[in-house]
Amino acid sequence: MNFEKFLTDPEQFSAEIKAKIHKALQTTIKGEFSVHKDFPVYRTQKKYRQTTMTEDLPILIPNIPDVILDWAGIEDKSITHDDLLILDLETTGLSRGGGMLAFMIGIGYYENDNYIVEQYFLPEPEAEINSFDLILPHLDRKAVLVTFNGKSFDLPILESRFLHNQLWIDLRSKSHIDLLHLARRLWKKKVPSCALETLEYYILGHIRDKELDIEGSIIPQTYFQFLINGDPELLQRIFIHNQTDVLHTAALFAMICEQIDYPLPADRDIRIDYHAVGKLYQSQGYRDEARAILTALADENYITPELVYDLGILHKKDKLWQEAEHFFRQGTDLLHAPSMLELSMLLEQKSKDFDSALMIAEALLGQLLADPCAPDKKRLDLEKRINRLKEKISKPRNTLKPRKSTE
Repeated sequence: MNFEKFLTDPEQFSAEIKAKIHKALQTTIKGEFSVHKDFPVYRTQKKYRQTTMTEDLPILIPNIPDVILDWAGIEDKSITHDDLLILDLETTGLSRGGGMLAFMIGIGYYENDNYIVEQYFLPEPEAEINSFDLILPHLDRKAVLVTFNGKSFDLPILESRFLHNQLWIDLRSKSHIDLLHLARRLWKKKVPSCALETLEYYILGHIRDKELDIEGSIIPQTYFQFLINGDPELLQRIFIHNQTDVLHTAALFAMICEQIDYPLPADRDIRIDYHAVGKLYQSQGYRDEARAILTALADENYITPELVYDLGILHKKDKLWQEAEHFFRQGTDLLHAPSMLELSMLLEQKSKDFDSALMIAEALLGQLLADPCAPDKKRLDLEKRINRLKEKISKPRNTLKPRKSTE
């Protein structure tokens, strides 16, 4: 260090050091600085062809199913991939306090047959306000945000940083598809967790290169180390990590859109939990589509207690009593408690077969008594049902309405 120059002209000395750091950054990581005179932002860009597989992953989104838009509360059904802005932040910590900094903003968007990933990096924390000049135009022109855990992490942090810089940008009211919550609906019973890297491995079939990527837990300290010594070497791994997040978020969304759009693909994809897909359609009011999806699974002998129960409920809501009884009987044969309760109620209320209803209710009570974790309310309600059925059975038959079979 030239201490004499530092003492005689500290501002010039600081400018020279900053220039050397900027040059080293450009040499190490391909990109360019923004036009801001003071505290420019470092920007990188990488383009991927939509029509080709990238790292064996699809990134083209030919259509966004209405069921996803409904799930996300998006009324405009004309939304296409061109309206999407994928967002991912790298920050200096996990707290949302005023001291947290989003030192890298990664975005992805579709344009002119390309999927474009851009990153805005802060060589100095003071460049934060200038990074907003770069991200705000994208937020204005893209109608829908797509994130992975953005509702809990990225959006609150970005909003807090806007406020810290005396900007009011209402991101919460912007249309938003958070893939973490969608993934939980689709795969929570199929994979160990719904973290992005876990889904990359189990669903996308991709393993990150640990020599190039970086653990999320050490990203903050790596950035602080750069601020101290100006060495951009380790920053390469943060850039790759963020770029991969933005790319794989698009790939995951593309795969979801392709595989769950109705009618579903003729060839079953082993990565997809089609029972969960059917329940997603059911939750959004698409009962016909849900019934068709779940019935197809049953016809293929994909029988689980939960599947036949859901089919029974769908038919019950449509007052198709015979079909509902059929599926609840299947669930009862599998000793599925909710199916047993539904069958008991159906036999009592529709078939007036009190003896069979009582037998099933008593079998269910035996299950509850054997389960120390069973709620007391369920046991008490079932005991009341059993007593009521016994009273009905004890009454003279001619005082009851004729029994009608649901078969």
